[in-house]
Amino acid sequence: MKITSKITTSVLYVLSIALPFCLVESMPASMAQINSEDEMSESLIYDNPNLGFTLEYPSDWIKEESLSFISPRLSISDEAPESIAVTTEPNLSNLTLEEYSDSSLSILESQFSNYTLIESSNSTLSGYPAHQIVYTYTLEGVDLKNLQIWAIADDMVYVLTYGGTTKEFEDSLPVIQNMIDSFEITEIQ
Repeated sequence: MKITSKITTSVLYVLSIALPFCLVESMPASMAQINSEDEMSESLIYDNPNLGFTLEYPSDWIKEESLSFISPRLSISDEAPESIAVTTEPNLSNLTLEEYSDSSLSILESQFSNYTLIESSNSTLSGYPAHQIVYTYTLEGVDLKNLQIWAIADDMVYVLTYGGTTKEFEDSLPVIQNMIDSFEITEIQ
């Protein structure tokens, strides 16, 4: 059962890391929005009772049904708009947060030959104990930086992944932190 869980975790992590950038790469340039950095947007609330969570996100971000939220392009030279992906999975093996974290870090290290863990710390997500990491890697020649935070609640694992280029990562961090702070685990219906 643990092997199945680790394989599921591996697949979800690879998807949560790569999917936002694949979506951006497949978006035609004509669909990309261009905003000035000074423009502030209102928040919208995404509510998913089937997976048991709500999340606030900027109204000028694109919500993809894959549960990725993609920022508008700030300029023509914007290499890859920032994105946040939400993934969930049942905790079938009843892993503790520490066991899940150890497994996840091991899988990430094995997935990318140039993976560098920058930060790893305990945190909270929607009031639940959580683990947060920041790491860098290169995908298709682009230097990327991700922040991931995960928590286990009611036999479900919730993972939020923020990804951006290393050059632009810090610029959107306040918006991303607001989104993470707004994330609320609710009752699954």
